[in-house]
Amino acid sequence: MTPNTLAKQIFGSYNEFALRHLRPSNCTHGAVRQEMERLVARSNGLLGLEELGASLEGRSISLLRAGTGPKRVLLWSQMHGDETTATLALCDILNFLAESGRLRPWSRAMLEGIQIAAIPMLNPDGAETSRRENATHIDLNRDAQALATPEARILRETHRALKPAFGFNLHDQELHSVGTTRKVAALAFLAPPPDERRSRPIARVRAMRVCALMARALHQFVEGHVATYDDAYEARAFGDRMQSWGTSTVLVESGHWPQDPEKMFIRKLNVVALLAALHAIATGSYQDVELEHYHALQENGTLLYDLIIRNVKVAHPSGWSARVDLGVSLEPEANRRSPAPVATIKEIGDLHTHAGLQTMNGSARNLSPSSIAIEQRMPLAELLDLLQLYHP
Repeated sequence: MTPNTLAKQIFGSYNEFALRHLRPSNCTHGAVRQEMERLVARSNGLLGLEELGASLEGRSISLLRAGTGPKRVLLWSQMHGDETTATLALCDILNFLAESGRLRPWSRAMLEGIQIAAIPMLNPDGAETSRRENATHIDLNRDAQALATPEARILRETHRALKPAFGFNLHDQELHSVGTTRKVAALAFLAPPPDERRSRPIARVRAMRVCALMARALHQFVEGHVATYDDAYEARAFGDRMQSWGTSTVLVESGHWPQDPEKMFIRKLNVVALLAALHAIATGSYQDVELEHYHALQENGTLLYDLIIRNVKVAHPSGWSARVDLGVSLEPEANRRSPAPVATIKEIGDLHTHAGLQTMNGSARNLSPSSIAIEQRMPLAELLDLLQLYHP
């Protein structure tokens, strides 16, 4: 079965194993831990649960295992506590393995070819308060050298013990376009550089091929909406460090999609891409993917806003007036979790080169320059009231 065919099969059957009751709003340490224990109990020995240690505030950090193959693959998510998409995707994948993984020939072949080791929530303290950093406000992805935090030490020691052939560093990213296009980046992939020279040892080349495979698999669902992440070397980041340690490391950044504030569609794409990649690693088929498919990906761009309000009339007391567009950013957590998102005005003027996840027509409503300002924060409802625009 080709990776693209497998991806199509997973995409079509996703609703059969998606854990719909888990969402960003309830993706807490307790909920994820309870789900993991339930899945292990129902898996008839296919899944194993191991305690790795605890966070600064005493919350457990766990490792889920599956598979008996010779190649080891380490996946970790939510090292940034406010980035839930991949954690939820990993829960879906583990549910698939526990429920029906052994029944499908391709899944059995995958589990016979690799050992999957997943840390679904590396930063449970940050997750509890929807904060990026840990309990002492340290970014765990800038602690791969100093290893000052217990969470970073746990990840490093897990890597040392497992010696994985492949690693998947799973994150959420800010709103981006695909390069200079107006297409939203649904996902961005990167095989991080192992050094400042951005050299390409065999471990990194393998990671590039896996990135290319995932991008090709997803193009049949979101063609043109897959980007690549900035490959500037960061010595303190775990992805870059693991690449230098000889583990073929893949960065996956979950992006955005129109009318998908909870990233449910993006979560589905994660599941499809990760399962297709894991199967390809198990069978070795990733080695057949041409590197050109990776190099052809455009880097994350900056031509998108959460909301663009077009055709707004701004009038100055001097008598000057013009029709402009408003580029508006919505705070990520408010956008995902709150019925009253907070808006920040980022740009005013000609935005015909930009696109929005949502676009509204200002209908030439008058707006006084004194009532708005760049970087001004206000409830979105208040901004729409200023423009006399309908909102639910």
